[in-house]
Amino acid sequence: MIAAALPIETWPERRLLIVAVDVESGERRAFDRSSGVDLIDAVAASGAVPGIWPAVALLGRRYMDGGVYSIDNADLAVECEHVLILTLPARVPPLCIATLDAAVDTLRRSGTRVDVVHPDEAAQAAFASVGGNLLDASVHEAAARAGREQGRRAATVGARRC
Repeated sequence: MIAAALPIETWPERRLLIVAVDVESGERRAFDRSSGVDLIDAVAASGAVPGIWPAVALLGRRYMDGGVYSIDNADLAVECEHVLILTLPARVPPLCIATLDAAVDTLRRSGTRVDVVHPDEAAQAAFASVGGNLLDASVHEAAARAGREQGRRAATVGARRC
């Protein structure tokens, strides 16, 4: 199912980190092309939402959704000059270990320029139409359309590719 949804099945040449959390230790793991894990398996682990999808076994460990650690894992971009963070609004109380504010502070202390973009009113309305359940497939089209429009409006904001 995941392979069918991805436009590629192998790691790209450019840097790509896919984040998951070790079920037993709670530690975050960022998989990349050198981690010894297939791209599709890394995506499966990163999307293994607790209570929705089962954890994924990789390299002798079991992994779940990287969003359990951080909804955006933005602190991993610490080597970049400019970071554009596209993220959902923070939940109260927070549902993850590391907050966006902490990531932004880490990035800015390293000298990184940071811009944060949250869903606009149209995207929020799409999410509200399914009671905020972002995993409801019926919201994907409307949310994607709203996100594209918001992105077009904000296209003047750029980020250095890492």
